[in-house]
Amino acid sequence: MSVTPMLQLQGLKKAYRGKAALRGLDLTVNDNEIFALLGPTGAGKSSTLLASAGLIDLGAGRVSLAGRDVTDADPGSRDVAIVFEGFNLLPVLDVKDNIAFALRSPAFREAEDEIARRVGRTAELLRISHLLDRDVDTLSGGERQRVAIARALVRRPVMFLLDEPLSALDLKLREGLRAELRQIHRQYRSTMLYATHDYHGAIAIADRIGIIDGGVIQQAGTIEEIYRLPANVVVGRLVGSPSMAFFDASVDDGHVVVKGAEQRLPIAEFGPVAGGSSKVLLGVWPEDIEVGAQDAPGASRGTVYAVDNRGFERAIQVDTPAGSFRKVVPLSMPFTQGDACSFRIPQGGGFLFDAATGKRISQAEVTH
Repeated sequence: MSVTPMLQLQGLKKAYRGKAALRGLDLTVNDNEIFALLGPTGAGKSSTLLASAGLIDLGAGRVSLAGRDVTDADPGSRDVAIVFEGFNLLPVLDVKDNIAFALRSPAFREAEDEIARRVGRTAELLRISHLLDRDVDTLSGGERQRVAIARALVRRPVMFLLDEPLSALDLKLREGLRAELRQIHRQYRSTMLYATHDYHGAIAIADRIGIIDGGVIQQAGTIEEIYRLPANVVVGRLVGSPSMAFFDASVDDGHVVVKGAEQRLPIAEFGPVAGGSSKVLLGVWPEDIEVGAQDAPGASRGTVYAVDNRGFERAIQVDTPAGSFRKVVPLSMPFTQGDACSFRIPQGGGFLFDAATGKRISQAEVTH
């Protein structure tokens, strides 16, 4: 099935006071999809959205929107709506007029009966109809964020740019608003670029994910594609909950030897391996690591460093001579801090990365 690009960013560069924020960033967001931009603070998420909206000057690169080169176009002509983490509401207006504000601007002015219809429908979608006559300074944080999102949605632009729109809200509100954004997307077939540092939020809402760090896209695809073949160590550390485990290892006589571990894994399990370096990192998704009692036959030794209870399950951190990892285990495994344990990496259960560059050098996929 063919897809149509809605947003194309090519070679974007941006620096603030000599410090690079975007370093030749490339990104394509397809029409009618929710694309999550996932990365830590300072990765370049906000700069990517601001560049897409035309709110910052670029050092280099091109921006195309709906098939039109808008690199030098002013923000008002791009027909995008942006929602920031801050609410950016106008305190002199009530909720109803805050939502309607863009529809009364010279660029997007609508008739008052159409404004009332759109405001009412959008407020209904976001479950804030009962707040329309309230002053914004009487609203809670969650209510204000709903109003800010409604103000963007009411205009129905060609694309929505959402910059950490839910991060200030509590877990229950975040989950509720993510569901409502998905509903709005389904109903209007809108295109959204959603920037977040929250892995769970990204996979809950997005059709595809772009892992951003250091001002470039490290990898883009569905979460299934990224899990099957992570591009590099950065991706492994930013994806998953818990994220990928990394073990210091070496290649010796056709085997991968994990530092201080009992196992020797045939290198053939990893498919073709690029490069000739003997020092590698073995990356394994925690779900694929088998953890058991001390001195399990054929397993390697570790120590439980920490235990975090999660109600019906617990997360443990295991220290090993080759590195530490976190894994979720059932309550039936009664680990406590300081316990000796064992771990085993199953055949075909990991990836090899160059220890110096962090790039994946093995080609075999891992499926779940």
